[in-house]
Amino acid sequence: MRMKRSGRASLVVVIMAALVAAVAGLFLLAGESPTAVTGKFLTALAKGDAKTLASLSFMDGLPEAEIEKKWQETHDASKFWTFAYQIQDSNEQDANTATVRLQWIKNAMSGSAYEEKYELPLLKVGGKWKVDVRGISREMYPSLPR
Repeated sequence: MRMKRSGRASLVVVIMAALVAAVAGLFLLAGESPTAVTGKFLTALAKGDAKTLASLSFMDGLPEAEIEKKWQETHDASKFWTFAYQIQDSNEQDANTATVRLQWIKNAMSGSAYEEKYELPLLKVGGKWKVDVRGISREMYPSLPR
């Protein structure tokens, strides 16, 4: 039995590959969403990763190295603090400001822990979303950098 090659399959494959590349390019150009940045920020906060926290934080007038130092001090002062969170949703007020709403449980390992609601403010700085640390409620997390 002899099979014919029509050449159409390769054209379809090329078009599909081009579409996939175009979509991937759009995602790369669009950057990360406020929700994705908040998830990375909170994971770094839980781990005490001062370097990642500094890269995802906005504190007007401070260079990243100084922000990292402040986050390290925060972690040292609250290393036994535990929390749990769930990101609820986000709201982009405009192209440069957003708010991410959280369900938050302070001191999560305590038998008396309960759920609270908080919001994290984000700003777009240099084309990237960053958490506005000075806008986080001090009731949410102890000894936040200021």
